[in-house]
Amino acid sequence: MALTATCKKCNREVEPGEVCPLCGTKLPKTAVHAAWVVERRPAADWMCWNAVMRWLLPAGLAVLLLALALEAVSGGAAAVEKLFRSGFPLTVLLLMGALTALVFGLLLLQGPELMDYVVDSRGVHATRYLPRPTPLKLIARGKSPALMAQADPESPNPVLRLDERDLPWREVTRVQLWPEKCYLLFYAPAWWLRIPVRCTPFSWEDALVFVRDKLGKKKAVDLPEHLRARKE
Repeated sequence: MALTATCKKCNREVEPGEVCPLCGTKLPKTAVHAAWVVERRPAADWMCWNAVMRWLLPAGLAVLLLALALEAVSGGAAAVEKLFRSGFPLTVLLLMGALTALVFGLLLLQGPELMDYVVDSRGVHATRYLPRPTPLKLIARGKSPALMAQADPESPNPVLRLDERDLPWREVTRVQLWPEKCYLLFYAPAWWLRIPVRCTPFSWEDALVFVRDKLGKKKAVDLPEHLRARKE
C-alpha cells in the first residue's frame, strides 16, 4: 500500500489511522496521502517524448506553412508548386529527423532520474531528483552545472533535487487513465497535459481513490465513468 500519513508532532511518516502510533496525536483526514518513488529513463520514457513532440512537430509544421504562405503571396500557385518541386518539404522533414536524433542523444546523456509522487487532499505533486549528478547530466537537462554545489560531496550516492510541480485539484479539468503503462494523466486545461503520474501496481488504486474523492462529484471535470462518485 502507498497510503501513509504525516504526523506534524513527530514530523514523521506513519501508518494512516485516527491517531499517530508513535505519539498518540490525533491525525486529521488531510494528513493521509499516497506517496511513492519510481525510476525513469528519459530516453525510453514515452511521456518525455510526448513533451518534446508537443513542441517539435508544431514548430516544423509552422515553418512549412509559413514558407508556403510567403511563396503564395509573392508568386501565387506557381511559386508554391515550384517550392514543392525544389524539395523544401523534404528538407524540413530531414531537419526534423536531425533534431529528433539530437534530442535522443541529449535524453541518453541525461541518465536515469527519480520521480517522487504524492497525491493528497490538496492535489498532485511530482518532484524530480537526479541520482549521482554530474555537470554533463545537468547540461543535458538544460540545467546549470552550478547546481552541483547543492549535492552532498561526502555522500557515496548523492541525489540532487531538480524541480517540483504541483497541481491543485481545483485546476484539474480532465483525467485520463493509461493502465497498460500504469499512468494517470492530469490535464489543466482539458487540452494540455500538466502532470503525467506514473504509478506502481501498489499505488495505482490508492491514487484512484483520491481522484474519485476529490473530482468524482465535479461535473465540469472530464473523468472516466468508473471514477464518477456514485449517487446515493
